[in-house]
Amino acid sequence: MKVSYNWLRRYVDIDVSIEQLCNKMVQSGFEVDGIEDLSKSMSNVVVGRVLTIEKHPDADRLLICQLDVGQQQLQIVTGADNLFEGALVPVALHNSHLPNGMHIKKGKLRGVDSYGMLCSGEELCLKEWDYPGAEVNGILILKDEYPAGTDMRTVIGLDDIIIDFSVTANRPDCQSMLGIAREVAVAFNTELKLPQPQYKTIGGNVHEYIEVSVEDNDLCPRYYGRVVTNVRIAQSPDWMKKFLKAAGMRPINNIVDITNFVMLETGQPMHAFDLRDVSGGKIVVRRAHDGETMTTLDGNEHKLSKDMLAIADAEKPSCLAGIMGSLDSGIKDDTTTIFFESAKFRRDSVRRTARTLGLRTESSARFEKGVDILNVEYAMERALQLIYELDAGDIVDGIIDCNQGLPDKRIITVLASDVNSLLGIEIPAETMADILNRLSITTTLLGDKLTCAVPSFRDDIEGSADIAEEVIRIYGYDHIVARPMYGAVVRGRKSHKRLCADRIKSRLIAHGLYETMNYSFISKKAFDMLDLPEDDSRRQTVSLLNPLGEEYSVMRTQLISSMLNVISLNLNRKIPGARLFELNKVFLPKSDNADDLPDEVLKLSIGLYGEEEDFFTLKGIVEDVLSLFGVVPGFKASKEPFLHPGRQAQALYNDEIFAVMGEVHPDTAERFGINTRVYVAQISVEALAGIKQPLVLYRPLPRFPAIERDLALVCDRNLAVAEIESTIKNFAWHNLESIALFDVYQGEQIEKGKKSVAYRLTFRSAQSTLKDEDVDAALNKIIIKLKDKGCILRS
Repeated sequence: MKVSYNWLRRYVDIDVSIEQLCNKMVQSGFEVDGIEDLSKSMSNVVVGRVLTIEKHPDADRLLICQLDVGQQQLQIVTGADNLFEGALVPVALHNSHLPNGMHIKKGKLRGVDSYGMLCSGEELCLKEWDYPGAEVNGILILKDEYPAGTDMRTVIGLDDIIIDFSVTANRPDCQSMLGIAREVAVAFNTELKLPQPQYKTIGGNVHEYIEVSVEDNDLCPRYYGRVVTNVRIAQSPDWMKKFLKAAGMRPINNIVDITNFVMLETGQPMHAFDLRDVSGGKIVVRRAHDGETMTTLDGNEHKLSKDMLAIADAEKPSCLAGIMGSLDSGIKDDTTTIFFESAKFRRDSVRRTARTLGLRTESSARFEKGVDILNVEYAMERALQLIYELDAGDIVDGIIDCNQGLPDKRIITVLASDVNSLLGIEIPAETMADILNRLSITTTLLGDKLTCAVPSFRDDIEGSADIAEEVIRIYGYDHIVARPMYGAVVRGRKSHKRLCADRIKSRLIAHGLYETMNYSFISKKAFDMLDLPEDDSRRQTVSLLNPLGEEYSVMRTQLISSMLNVISLNLNRKIPGARLFELNKVFLPKSDNADDLPDEVLKLSIGLYGEEEDFFTLKGIVEDVLSLFGVVPGFKASKEPFLHPGRQAQALYNDEIFAVMGEVHPDTAERFGINTRVYVAQISVEALAGIKQPLVLYRPLPRFPAIERDLALVCDRNLAVAEIESTIKNFAWHNLESIALFDVYQGEQIEKGKKSVAYRLTFRSAQSTLKDEDVDAALNKIIIKLKDKGCILRS
């Protein structure tokens, strides 16, 4: 936001250097991108009055002029032919510098002393719109009366300093002179002289001149209009021209300049329609029709679409809402009746339209950042005040105000103690209230409670943290005392789950397994390939709103399908055998509500295939993993549809399922393109990590010998060996050291429907050498209990 220092001082009484002003504004949160001192572009050029004109004795085209330049009279030789006695002209004195880079010194022309130079508009880098007569061929003749010796920088508006403030996106209210002036007034604790619009009307009724309807209130929350008749087009006063030029805008005429001035002053863009060009006397705020065209004020034709908001008359679009008017709707020299528009357009609509059409204007820049819906009316009132003061027309009674309701003030209640706690310093509550009131945040203090009414132009203030920020940036960040950091030095370490995962990975790598990594997204078809029932809980998944494709459309609830895909890929690449594992999360939805985040459960999958792999290899790896956490599981037949019905089991501990393992069902393997035996397991790492680790007891090496007994039994084929082992352990002597299954036989020498199992039992005492009769007694007790299970000794 480029701010004219002279213009700023119309609203705030400050008498400080530019450096002090900028430092104060930086402290209150406004960066300064640049400072431009316009006076440095020209020096030692003053207003001179021509006293006499004589012809040069030795040159027909040169004139000798005597000029009053204030404190002295000078003689200057010139070749201009548009001079006359009494004329006021710019005079470049000895050792002067001009905006075009010229350095003027005294000298002689054809033997006659010349103590400077008379300047043309071109030499002062002026255009006609900068100063009337600037483009005339000859010396610039000043139109107004100025005392001789007046600094020309004052005459042409170069006695100013332009400060370029960087305004953040959350402060669109400061994209205006009044917004910056408000901040300056607060920073220097001085009064803000806000213009109070006053004017007289001529009666009549605005509705007799124009009819307005808003068809798309979502894109135009408020549309405000007034009518001015008997318009008197003329040049704007010099003060207005200077301020517009300082802001980088070209003065055109009083009506156009008023709309631009009000936009720069209040931050509210405006537009003036020549009512002669509004067909049907009607303004319609609507979406453009596909294929409509409009030629804008810059002379370019644009093709519109239905996504763009247009201000149209009864026949055609007259203006691109918030961006630029049409060529036909502009103010002309013979305009007599105008319709003033002040509105709020939705920022994203203006941004899209401006970007699509490649149009970027001062108006669109402000609408894109957002304008205050209540400032719409104030900007209109200010424009009408200037119409009245500059005698630019007659104001008709009546207001057009199309809106769907105006917002109430937002009330935020905060405790002063909470603000201090957040800031880390102690600021008196009375000081907080004073700062907030100066910021136009109407605040009352009752005890420790601050009740703040936030004005509509401060959309960025939403809660107590914003209130605290407003207080501290005005109170001063320098009040925050720097303190050295303190606190205990904590050594970083891995989480418990991470440590568990690392232990598992190390053990699996020791078994020769390789880790795989897969996407957490799978296809819904994976559940059909695993032959899971329709009511299986694993079919309840979290679906992605915007998946890469159907094969990555849901988050997985099991790891088996991913492992089988990896094995299938390896087989297709002629890898004859592999041991693989994946340790990753599955995602289990809590409910049908998409807003509820799923439970993320850590699982381990294992996959084996190759000539040397079988079910018992897999079982041994699973048991070894469980043993890391002190788990000695029992095994029970499982009923997973994707596993072979006679070669699968689940590992249980304290009646909780810790793992499922088995050979993949041939039909399932075929669906995954696998033509060999494959063995898979899935282990709940989450459950393992939750087990309290048992106390490890260390014992001395045995001092006494062991006694071994082999026990061969014949039992029902369907009796699980785990059940036999459990019986042996439960009824064995306390000196039973270990039990090992070393043979399982089914064949012709065994009765049909039966099987033979053989165990090796090891007995040892820590106190003495065992006797055979003691071991035999314990063994007989075990045999008696096994008979209850239908087990007999094999003869």
